[in-house]
Amino acid sequence: MSGSAPRTVGIVPHTHWDREWYAPFQAFRVQLVRLLDELLPLLERDLSYARFMLDGQTAVLDDYLEIRPEAAPALRRLAASGRLSVGPWMILMDEFMVSGETIVRNLQAGVARATELGGAMPVGYLPDMFGHVAQMPQILRLAGLEHAVVWRGVPSAVTQTAFWWEAPDGSRVRAEYLYGSYSNGRDLPDDAKALVARARSYELELGPAALPGGALLLMNGTDHQLPQPWLGRVVAEANEIQDDYRFVVTSLPEYLADQPTDKLTTWLGELRSGARANVLMGVASNRVDVHQACAAAERALERRAEPLSALLLPADDYPGGLLDVAWRNLVLNSAHDSSCACSDDEVVEQVLVRYYEARQIGDALTRDALHALAAEIDAPASSTVVANPTPADRGGLIRGFVPGEGPVHFAATDDGAACPAQVIGVIGGAGFTATVTGQKVRWVLEMMRGPEFAGTRVGGYERVDHDDGLVEFVFDGVPRGEPAADLEAVREEVLALGEAGATVRFRVQLPRARDVVFAADAVPGFGWRSYRPVDGEGPATAVTAGPATSPRTGEGTVALANEHLTVTVDRTTATFTVDSVDGLSLPDLGRLVDGGDGGDTYNYSPPTEEDLLVDRPESVTVTTLETGPVRARVLVEATYRWPTHAVGDAIACSRRSDETVLVPVRTTLELRTGERFLRVRTEFDNICRDHRLRAHFPLAGAVDGSDAECAFAVVHRSLTVEGGPGEVGLPTFVSRRFVDAFDGSAGLALLHDGLLEYEVVDDSHELALTLMRATGYLSRIALPLRPDPAGPPMPVEGAQVQGARALEYAVLPHPGDWRAADLHQAADEFLVPLERARGGGVAGAARTPTGQALAVRDAQVSAVTREPGGLLVRIFNPAPEPVAAELDRDGAPATGWVVDLLGRPVEPFEG
Repeated sequence: MSGSAPRTVGIVPHTHWDREWYAPFQAFRVQLVRLLDELLPLLERDLSYARFMLDGQTAVLDDYLEIRPEAAPALRRLAASGRLSVGPWMILMDEFMVSGETIVRNLQAGVARATELGGAMPVGYLPDMFGHVAQMPQILRLAGLEHAVVWRGVPSAVTQTAFWWEAPDGSRVRAEYLYGSYSNGRDLPDDAKALVARARSYELELGPAALPGGALLLMNGTDHQLPQPWLGRVVAEANEIQDDYRFVVTSLPEYLADQPTDKLTTWLGELRSGARANVLMGVASNRVDVHQACAAAERALERRAEPLSALLLPADDYPGGLLDVAWRNLVLNSAHDSSCACSDDEVVEQVLVRYYEARQIGDALTRDALHALAAEIDAPASSTVVANPTPADRGGLIRGFVPGEGPVHFAATDDGAACPAQVIGVIGGAGFTATVTGQKVRWVLEMMRGPEFAGTRVGGYERVDHDDGLVEFVFDGVPRGEPAADLEAVREEVLALGEAGATVRFRVQLPRARDVVFAADAVPGFGWRSYRPVDGEGPATAVTAGPATSPRTGEGTVALANEHLTVTVDRTTATFTVDSVDGLSLPDLGRLVDGGDGGDTYNYSPPTEEDLLVDRPESVTVTTLETGPVRARVLVEATYRWPTHAVGDAIACSRRSDETVLVPVRTTLELRTGERFLRVRTEFDNICRDHRLRAHFPLAGAVDGSDAECAFAVVHRSLTVEGGPGEVGLPTFVSRRFVDAFDGSAGLALLHDGLLEYEVVDDSHELALTLMRATGYLSRIALPLRPDPAGPPMPVEGAQVQGARALEYAVLPHPGDWRAADLHQAADEFLVPLERARGGGVAGAARTPTGQALAVRDAQVSAVTREPGGLLVRIFNPAPEPVAAELDRDGAPATGWVVDLLGRPVEPFEG
């Protein structure tokens, strides 16, 4: 290079900090404290050690400051000066395992905290995510970020170390590809000549991948690595002894500011290629309990607690603090090793607790918002108030208890519209009973509180004096809301009997009540409607279940039907046929296929010698559980003989065991009035190990790929995926709530609750949904589909997911594509139930019997929250065509400001 300008070598000192992984958080925090105890004094005393990046996340700083609060001033000084790069994320998440809203909250929290600590790094640092979602460029641009830095997922079509990455909406960022990973400059030598040789070797390794006129980027760090304190000195010495390279200790923002942007390749959409780095696609199915807990917690906040609290509570009562606690749990859990469950068992247990706590907060806040609504409804006392926490008007089933016996239905308070109901049980009769003598009556009286005795509201009581001296008190229970008796007199009477040494019997008669499911009609989106029970039969529906003749075999079977679908069960295979009113007929659906899995938490891998597949049950029993008028349910009990385990070790598995065990599998099929899909719940006790269970669904015709919901988009995937030398490319993909296979005229959609992994199989004629995958290793050493380990070769018993499993999905055949089928709305109907509360009885109350707090048309809603000054409504368009969204607030066109993801005003809007 003599005679030409030296090539810049940017060295970015950093550490990649997995907050929890093969060891728990607290164990890694001990190392974190040691690292920052060394780093902060080093930065302050040695100006030549000019920069350090704390992995693009702020969680590590809070973890440190909790132990070293006195270090806050130094952290702020270093961050404000640019010497310590912090944020913009709170945690380095996985982008596919969590919702788009969780990604947004992660970025918002990270930028806010980094700003408090001196300033957020203005780079979308994404070093170790297992692939990247299509809309990430738009997310970054909406937060004001113009650069992304990535490693995994970059396809072979990108031939240089930078490219334009474009989202489906057209937003784009300049993406820097970390050739050789985020550790390509780890362990730099304490010798100037060796450093120059290292740079030259890396330049040769890059070859034509290096951008003409661009610098070389060396990321000086790796997992949990401490700083190399001699770095500044060695860089200065290397610059003195040669003129081919100009070494500089720098930050990512400084490095990227000077890099070329002309003539870069453009890549559109998600990054899921294994051409250069493993994307470890098996994490989507490794711990189904974790993925289910994540889905439940995200729904509890995004789709229930936040919108209902924001829309139904006074601004001063908005529970922002509790929601912040719940969201912190979700965001911390989104860390890639946490949400992907590729961690030690102890870590996964803590992840589950955080999900449970977030969901519990969401459930409790939802109840509070519903009670506040119900208390303000101008409707008859004890009305059932039904709230719709989703944007579209829709009906749904509501369950509750109605006093009395016999048939019943419900009527809307506003117009008297009759809604069908189904009595599924009757409660009441004998309740609490106890007989005591003398002063022991005081023990029983402890259960008498106000108008309640032994947990039952008492409407009246009777004293009976028996010939043998026994005194009996019979308490008649009444439903809540009915007039109650004053029990103070009976308390005094019983105390006197106790003083006299009498024997007293207490007996509670519970009120008779019907356990009822009724079909609420169209409840306004983000609104409510109130109903009252009416004795007697309601309107007829088309929902039935019972004996039938199989249209395919002519044999006797069981079928269930509603106005949209007829479902017939095969008594031999335990599969079912779905016929729709649109003329679609899809047989052999729901076939369970169990195969061996010799992989680990990162990757599925079949046994090396043979994989015994089991897809036929040894016995099948079909029973009708319920039949109309609002829902029909059929139970399919099938017994399978599965191998108990696989033969193998920490390296790999060779085959499935010859030892087998009978496994009963219970599948409940359910149709509800008005629903376009069949609900399926599969339950079994997983007593087998090292296996993968999938449900298969033959399609009406061959498809060219699939369409799956991901963060703020529906992504079309082809039938193949690009692999590389480190990982065979398997076309098992991730969906958030639904996947659709469309053959050009008709489609089959699967809606699911935390069952993230799917694959199009059988030469593009079948869709397979992974129900669970059991494996016993965090990482194996050498798999046929991945020759090198992805982590420590540790046994993890929890990943065998032993014990009771309950897996839920829905089947929706439809004409047209996913847009014509309105699958976002279908997913809401399946996963987000209408909510209910008892209310009314306050004449002239603030809210009418039917109302709507917010209307959103022609857009999907990701969040409704309350911010200082008003509501924040985050909407998105998952389709490629532009739309014009409309918003109404309390019946009038809404006005306000369009803001970016950080809440900064962009432009005003009206309606």
